[in-house]
Amino acid sequence: MNKPETVRLEVFKFNLSPRLSYKGTNTFRDLYLKRTGSSDSIDNSKLFTSFFDHFIKILDTDYQVVRNKAFTLINENNQTSFSTTKNTIYGVLEGGQMGEGKTSRKLKNKKNVAPLDGNVINDKYFFYIYTPLNDSNGYIMFQIYQQDNIRAEFINFIFKEIFKNEKDYNMPNHDPFLPQKIKDDFKSSAKVSELKFTETLLSTEIDKSASFMSINESYKIEIKITPVRSKVQMSLLDDIIKPFLGKTFNNLGLKNFDKKSVVLKSPDKKTATFEIDGTGDIMPRIYLKDKISISSFGVPDFIELKAYCDKLLQALIDEEPKVKDV
Repeated sequence: MNKPETVRLEVFKFNLSPRLSYKGTNTFRDLYLKRTGSSDSIDNSKLFTSFFDHFIKILDTDYQVVRNKAFTLINENNQTSFSTTKNTIYGVLEGGQMGEGKTSRKLKNKKNVAPLDGNVINDKYFFYIYTPLNDSNGYIMFQIYQQDNIRAEFINFIFKEIFKNEKDYNMPNHDPFLPQKIKDDFKSSAKVSELKFTETLLSTEIDKSASFMSINESYKIEIKITPVRSKVQMSLLDDIIKPFLGKTFNNLGLKNFDKKSVVLKSPDKKTATFEIDGTGDIMPRIYLKDKISISSFGVPDFIELKAYCDKLLQALIDEEPKVKDV
């Protein structure tokens, strides 16, 4: 069972990655023509429909196994569908960790043990993909829970199997993305609880003595900075973080550490850790509890979530004028 307050949405902007040798037009239409084998004269509506069929054919099979996780498409009761006018594909996945090495027991009969090898421990996940045919940039929205999820495995799979073309396109690039309005709203209510800088250093970078280097090959260095007896508004993050970015550890500037994050505390005392880009900007996830209906078991109403994604997409389009509907 998932806690309703942990259900959230992640948004990624991704762009096609044509090979250096490719001389064609770098757009989703161009890729979809190749993927579906359609004629150049096909209209956009028929092409997008054909691509959706191609998408479903690849995903709506047995479980796709990626590393130690697996997922499959729930293609029933219109839970997975598309819009030719919006150039969107959306749907529900079922998946999670593989059960290898795990067992299940009846609550009232602990002697009855069943191995879970070859099974999948399922949760349901919602995805929403926007690919404007006349552009090479799109968005993926993926709903997750607090615990381990299949987002990375799903995105890696569709990028490799659907949005890549062996001859002309590499796997797409993608980065977290949110509308500025959502970031501004989040900043206005959250408080800064902690700054965290993390870097892995080789032993040779810390001390050259043979006795020290022989103990361990590398060390994870984590520097935490906490405001004492004070509630610092998120809007002041820029002013707080910049002086620390100029500080050094072992001659390495904190601004150059591998991972820089901020721990934020909301008015209802919930905390969340977000990446910062080194200049004080954050990339929060969208918590869905107060935005859509979520069952007591922590499963979102996928119809309401789809409608929420439609509205969020419009906000993204308004903010990113280059990405437009066809």
